[in-house]
Amino acid sequence: MEKPIVSIIIPTFNNRSTIRETLESVYDQTYSNIEVVIVDDGSTDGSMDDILAYIHEKPSCKLLTQLNQGPSSARNLGFENSTGTYIIFLDADDILASTYVEECINAFLSHPTLGIVYAQTHLIERQIGVFNLSDYSPTTIMHQNCFPICAMIKADIFRKIGMFDTNLRYGEDWEMWIRYTQKNNRIHKIERPLFFYRKRRSKDSISDLNRLENVSDDAHLYIYNKHYSTYKAMGWDIITLINSRKENQKYKHKYYGEWYRKLAYWVMGKKPVENS
Repeated sequence: MEKPIVSIIIPTFNNRSTIRETLESVYDQTYSNIEVVIVDDGSTDGSMDDILAYIHEKPSCKLLTQLNQGPSSARNLGFENSTGTYIIFLDADDILASTYVEECINAFLSHPTLGIVYAQTHLIERQIGVFNLSDYSPTTIMHQNCFPICAMIKADIFRKIGMFDTNLRYGEDWEMWIRYTQKNNRIHKIERPLFFYRKRRSKDSISDLNRLENVSDDAHLYIYNKHYSTYKAMGWDIITLINSRKENQKYKHKYYGEWYRKLAYWVMGKKPVENS
């Protein structure tokens, strides 16, 4: 029986220095039934020339282009032009171990009800070591991401949830995982380093630039509003959060107004003046 097609969708924007290494890791996979879809998101660094040269003899590769619209739009375009039963979104500066696709697909074939399969992530370049994401739970996913972007998922579920939200240019993967796990939260993690996430020395990745532009607050607010009914059901409605903040402020005021003040005087060898 022929094994299912896995579509690897690679959005790229000005990734000339890394795109070849990423593509080499894809074409070095031990699993052969792979479809590669590259989406150039309006690059201006000449990387298209390198991509065209590399894929010249790669008939399984599709190359799409669009004006710069961000990773959500680029990934959606790639998905809409893919045919795989399973999909992987791979950023154009990251790397897959040669057995990544094969090990993920074997997990799905052994356990057909799974919704997400991913592997341990290691950091490369600017930082080295294991990239520890929190283990998934329905509560944890509501306040932080639990999965790398390259986790293998089912195409039919991704389509049903409406793909990536193009209103988000930051945190779009986390928001997608919230919706995806509401449809299927059966997860398998391969406890070996099979995905390599690049932290660039140049600090010019989308995540780095978004942090500099301080858009994360707006993204969090958007996600909170979009999923407000879920947050409310978990007791994280706006009134509860405001009241909790008030209580914390009162505690903080008391903490610094009494205990910390007395400790400071004790350290200085002075007797605090008692309030009258």
